[in-house]
Amino acid sequence: MFAVLGNIEFKVTAYWDGFNTSFGADYAEHSRIEGKPGLQFIGAKLDEIRISLVFHKQYCTPDTELKRLNEAMRAHQAMALVFGNGDYRGWFVITALTSTSQHTDSKGNVLAMNAELTLREYIGDPKNPLKPPAIQTPVPNVSAITKVVDKVSDFATSLRTAVTYAKKAQSAFKAVKTTVQIVKRMKKNPETALLQIPGLLTQVGNVLTPLSEVEPAFKKAAEAISDAAVQAEKMMPEITAVNKAANEMLKQVKQVATLLQGVDSKNVIEKLEAISKHVDAASDTFKGAEPALSKLTAEIVKRVKQYAP
Repeated sequence: MFAVLGNIEFKVTAYWDGFNTSFGADYAEHSRIEGKPGLQFIGAKLDEIRISLVFHKQYCTPDTELKRLNEAMRAHQAMALVFGNGDYRGWFVITALTSTSQHTDSKGNVLAMNAELTLREYIGDPKNPLKPPAIQTPVPNVSAITKVVDKVSDFATSLRTAVTYAKKAQSAFKAVKTTVQIVKRMKKNPETALLQIPGLLTQVGNVLTPLSEVEPAFKKAAEAISDAAVQAEKMMPEITAVNKAANEMLKQVKQVATLLQGVDSKNVIEKLEAISKHVDAASDTFKGAEPALSKLTAEIVKRVKQYAP
């Protein structure tokens, strides 16, 4: 589950198990003679959030991200907290930060790191409250974004739809890959392997359905922000990377579906070997696009100027 704190992307470990929030209210206590004291409401306490984070080299540089958090804490910098589902939590300052390196390479570079982050709500000037983050500067060649709020909403919705379909396909594909690996071990018993084919066909269908919707959703996102898809790709090159990977993966999965037709006990093992090659190729293709997919997930809520031409 990806989230953004300011311009820092991270993933919440174990979903909500790694996210603790405390709320409170202040009351003044007034003593009474021969009676229990009375309470008078003063005001709400500041919200406090504790988050378990994981930084991985696959989509960021762990040391760099930790340094940015540390610098933000030392600079007393207030940052907006927004989750990948669009949930805006408000502005916060970092009051505590601890980290644990999980994996390093032979040269000591950190590949994966866990961090514990404590945030406290930042109110600022009550007469001039901080606003939720949005587009900060005009984007050249896409004036519709800066002039028409509805276009921004349409773009965000279409982008979220495309990313959701891509993630659904990715999740369903993992089941296909696991089943193929299991059935391949049954090569000495073709009859048993053949019994797994109907289930495998269903799993392949579960991949094809969302995967076929990725490109149309990306095209709709492009249409929402400019007259030509090329301009959208210039603003967010990650769209191109994920869309290309999804199309290539779609071709591979369609090949798998074709190979599954007409399978019998005599050719099931041979076809599974061919299927396995397509599955591996599709897996490698989408794995290469995972960093771009991670950035798109964050872009849904950030929409910062770094993607401008």
